[in-house]
Amino acid sequence: MKTALLIVGLALASISVSLPLGAGPAPSGTITLYTSESDDDVNLLTQDFMRRHPGMEVKVFRAGSGPVVAKIQAEMQAGKIQADVIWFADIAFFQDLARKDLLAAFAPPAGGRVPRQFHYEGNRFHEVRLIFNVVAYNTARLRGVRPSSWWDLTRAEYRGRVGMPSPFVSGAAFSHVGTFASMREFGWEFYKKLKENNTVILRSNGDVIQKLASGEIVLAQVVDFFVRALRAQGSPVSHVWPSEGAVLVPTPVAIIKGTPNEEAARTWVNYLYSPEAQRLFVQRSYIPVVPDIPTPPGTPDVSELKVIQTNLPYIERNREVIKKNFGDIFGVQ
Repeated sequence: MKTALLIVGLALASISVSLPLGAGPAPSGTITLYTSESDDDVNLLTQDFMRRHPGMEVKVFRAGSGPVVAKIQAEMQAGKIQADVIWFADIAFFQDLARKDLLAAFAPPAGGRVPRQFHYEGNRFHEVRLIFNVVAYNTARLRGVRPSSWWDLTRAEYRGRVGMPSPFVSGAAFSHVGTFASMREFGWEFYKKLKENNTVILRSNGDVIQKLASGEIVLAQVVDFFVRALRAQGSPVSHVWPSEGAVLVPTPVAIIKGTPNEEAARTWVNYLYSPEAQRLFVQRSYIPVVPDIPTPPGTPDVSELKVIQTNLPYIERNREVIKKNFGDIFGVQ
């Protein structure tokens, strides 16, 4: 798989808005959201949303992407997905739901200027902000030259002090592992080298960044916004954009088809593209997806970033193989 420059800007064609929100009375009622987003992020957004829409409530089920997928699969077997909206980091699972016609098509009016590449499968699911997997390090514990490549995670001087989240829990980690496994530059040899270096497999990105900040690990694969957020709070952490490219982490949001709360669900998804919500994303150190919203301090222009796109076709075809190979190499599941 080749790396590509991800160009985000007004020069890209914006999508047409084909399904505007209803013009009648303001939607009301309760929206059930299944998500892998952090409690802090979800609480910030839902509280702002409910303040702006007094007749509405957002009820949240939050867990890692893996457990959220398992919950949805169990509900599908029982005959009905109980969520109105889903939002987590497993885009291949979203594609599977779209193929089964379980996601409602909706073009959020507030997302009309967002590049087409972030509205997937005929507007059945969408990116609402941008996340990347990067190489992070503890600035107080790092010895020598700061990292510049993904392969720096295999450096012998950091044996036993490199960490990454488990792909069995983190959807972002699973997408990363599947993508690297498909690439000639990395392949499974990369993960064998990580194992030889006694890389620590932690549950989630949150666990990784906490251990990086405390100095228990020195280098890490982790999502970028966690690093910026803790650095802003004074933690001795930083990250680099690896020379081979940062890995785009799709974390889409979608409306379950047939939900009786579809109008309310549309209002929530549309809100996520509003300037107010996009600024809250920036406040939480995310890169916004809507043009003209200022990015977090110190973040380069997205059009200048070298980005590794997730290899969705490979992941879809090899989901179980990816799990088995990773589990066999690291002795985890």
